[in-house]
Amino acid sequence: EDEDGASSVGLWMSTAEASNDLTTMEGDDNNNDDEDEEEEEWIEEEFELLTERDFFDTEWKIGTVLDSSPDSIATTWVRLTTTDEGTNIATWGNSNKIIARGNWAIDVPSQFFSISRESLGGWFGKQIWAGTLEDYYFMEGTVRGWSPISPASVIGQWQGIRLGVSKEERGVAPWFAREEENEEEDGGEGENGMEFEGQEVEGE
Repeated sequence: EDEDGASSVGLWMSTAEASNDLTTMEGDDNNNDDEDEEEEEWIEEEFELLTERDFFDTEWKIGTVLDSSPDSIATTWVRLTTTDEGTNIATWGNSNKIIARGNWAIDVPSQFFSISRESLGGWFGKQIWAGTLEDYYFMEGTVRGWSPISPASVIGQWQGIRLGVSKEERGVAPWFAREEENEEEDGGEGENGMEFEGQEVEGE
């Protein structure tokens, strides 16, 4: 395990080449010699799996763009905790005010992460921020919402930044890194990452 508590998994792949020249006895002998001398090359590829422990008692700044307000970024924070019974609790807030609660979960094999937010015990619906984890310091995905009178549907997109660490430690957000790569390779405009890192958490 590394310092962040992530478990490392090694993926091994074997690569080998073989000659198919069987036209003559001499060619056969040469091929056999080549195969005897040939050494297999092993390539190790490591990737990290984030677990629940990586999110215990962490806080995140969340930027959300709803389809209903595509030009506005709603900035909130969420605190991820766990009870003694093992229930994962998400506490949502604006500035210093708690505005909602929910739950959070991670499926380690698929690295799928989700955070729910309920309104008044869920009577007026629930929203879920979810996505596939690819970074220890950043998260992103889609927002799904539903209510007793409307079916579940995707209602927006979100990006999250881990708080409590320095900018130097976090590094560049992956969505901005992708923008730079796309601009360099294609001369395009990238994927339009949200500029909310320095934005104040606003009230609703």
